[in-house]
Amino acid sequence: MSIKPVVQEPAQAQPDGLLSTPTIERARGLRLRGLIVGFALLPFTTYWAVEIVLSVIFSLMIPPVATLMVVALLNAIGRLIFRRWLLETPDLVVIFTILFVGTAMAAEWMNVCVPLWHSFGLYAENSETYRNRVLPHLVPWLFHTEAEPIREYGIGGYKFPYALTKLRVWLPIFLGWMGLFGFAALAMLCINTLMRRLWTQQERLAFPIIQVPMLLCQPQSPLWRSRYLWGAFLVTFSIGVINGLHVFFPWIPRINVRFLAALNDYFTSPPWNQVGWIPVGLFPYMAAIGVFVPNDLLFSSVLFYFVRKGMQVITAAMGYEQGVFGGGYLVPQPPYFSEQSWGAFLGLFVSVIYASRGYLKEVWREIKTGENPEAGYALSARAAFIGLILSLAGLIGLGVAVGLPWWLVTIYVALFMAFSVVVTRLRAQLGAPIHEMAFMGPHQLMIAFTGTQNLTESTIAKLMTTFHFMNRLHRTHPMPYQLEAMKMGELARLNQRALFFVIAAAILLGIFLGEVFSINRYYRDGAGDWGGSMAGVITQLADNRYPPNVTAIAFFTGAFSFVLLLDFIRYRIPGFPIHPAGYALSMNFGIDYVWFGLGIVLLIKLFVNRYFGLTGYEKLRAVAIGVILGEFAIDMPLAVYHLITGQAVYTISINGHLGWNQ
Repeated sequence: MSIKPVVQEPAQAQPDGLLSTPTIERARGLRLRGLIVGFALLPFTTYWAVEIVLSVIFSLMIPPVATLMVVALLNAIGRLIFRRWLLETPDLVVIFTILFVGTAMAAEWMNVCVPLWHSFGLYAENSETYRNRVLPHLVPWLFHTEAEPIREYGIGGYKFPYALTKLRVWLPIFLGWMGLFGFAALAMLCINTLMRRLWTQQERLAFPIIQVPMLLCQPQSPLWRSRYLWGAFLVTFSIGVINGLHVFFPWIPRINVRFLAALNDYFTSPPWNQVGWIPVGLFPYMAAIGVFVPNDLLFSSVLFYFVRKGMQVITAAMGYEQGVFGGGYLVPQPPYFSEQSWGAFLGLFVSVIYASRGYLKEVWREIKTGENPEAGYALSARAAFIGLILSLAGLIGLGVAVGLPWWLVTIYVALFMAFSVVVTRLRAQLGAPIHEMAFMGPHQLMIAFTGTQNLTESTIAKLMTTFHFMNRLHRTHPMPYQLEAMKMGELARLNQRALFFVIAAAILLGIFLGEVFSINRYYRDGAGDWGGSMAGVITQLADNRYPPNVTAIAFFTGAFSFVLLLDFIRYRIPGFPIHPAGYALSMNFGIDYVWFGLGIVLLIKLFVNRYFGLTGYEKLRAVAIGVILGEFAIDMPLAVYHLITGQAVYTISINGHLGWNQ
């Protein structure tokens, strides 16, 4: 029996003004004005992302949301002048889709890879390791292997027009990385297309992250008349103004809503002094997102954060140095946090696939027969599957072209895609405000399970440099933004087939703009040597020849089993307060920034739900939206000032302009 699209009565406005999932018959096409405005604004948000990466290191990126706020404000002013909305909800959703997806492509993938494009070739004369152990293994269409064509790049002092004249020098590298990033992101888009009906219509996941953007796209929502929203907005905005002025006029006292303290400072005796960093931070917009997050995830994230800290202390007592984060970021080391994270994520992947087995069976039947129950509204399963195969083939083919064995690239990409599916599903269901997963990548499983003794130095160098974007950070992973854009499209009754191609175009344009603005940044400021860390990774793995790590495998297996056990319990004990996603998110760095704020929000939610019920929660939700809007409203003008002058300013981000823990 085929899966039928959800058919409903005409959408009714919910208390917050959101629309229900549309019928196919009521789907709308995409108007040209939304496309024009969206793609016209994308250069601004991608430039912002490249220049101020701290604005795009969490789930709800500042540039696209803040820009949408300005568009919504201008639209409201236009309504007063012309007595009609110049941009309707579908237009605003299209604009935000372009900005959301395109900016993600210019964010952290670009930030971690661009510094390597020049480093080995430009600074080879200063490093024997670069000359003898890195450069011989690199391909010229991914990395500059000679210094002469890019001497000015390392010096700096050149303006944007000059950078444009050098595009010919960078074109092969631009195309190579557009292929890597583009094939990976398009494969994710095809997976999202295949899973959309299950996640948005049948399971009806909550999509907490899009609450604020969707409201901005609905100017007629009754929530805009909430005094709780505007009260929270004014208070938060006022605090931001005071803190912003404090940077310029230090005699103005600030109201600290960032890092309040570091609890680890109070632990001075071993093994407690190995507990690592325990910041106490509020970060109102991050805490406010917690209002939309289920209580069990909030509780589990904080619980397992302290479980991780306890593991660091116990491991230190056993004689293993822990440092700030604990464990090994490259080679497995006690207490094996990366291996535990991988076990948890792959356990969740198995759980997702098992729970989706009926849907996947029907999708496979549609692929074989070519049937499309949403014909005219959405891309068919067969077309999405063909797109997935072609994208994966392109990604794997580029890995093979670099000189890597096809089987190694295939396994590597498959692991990353499994991780990507889980991150996307978790964010759609639970709305994690951050999923940093620092230094977590498929290479860790490779080192733990197979070791490096059978890999040549050339294979290690090619693998680590080519697929570095799969290994470093995942705070602005592109796949969740794509699915969230699709959900917003459903709420706005947009044609999903047309939206698919808009998202694909935003992916490719976002990559290109990110590349252009990245090299402009270094032609202006000068490109330093950023390859030392990567060279150290290559030489460490090549020189030491690690065997399989049985203990690391045991921790991976234990985490995998633990997640499946928690899922089993949750299905059989309603209200069980421990969520396996909390374990997966908290075993790696990221929750450290926000555990305190999320804990405070959890207590507030429990109090409100206990004594004020659903009505109280709706008011709290309006407050949370007001807090987020107030924070973003103050960050945008300060960010623009920083873009123009280069001067450090106050920011709402979890990192600061003067340091990551400012």
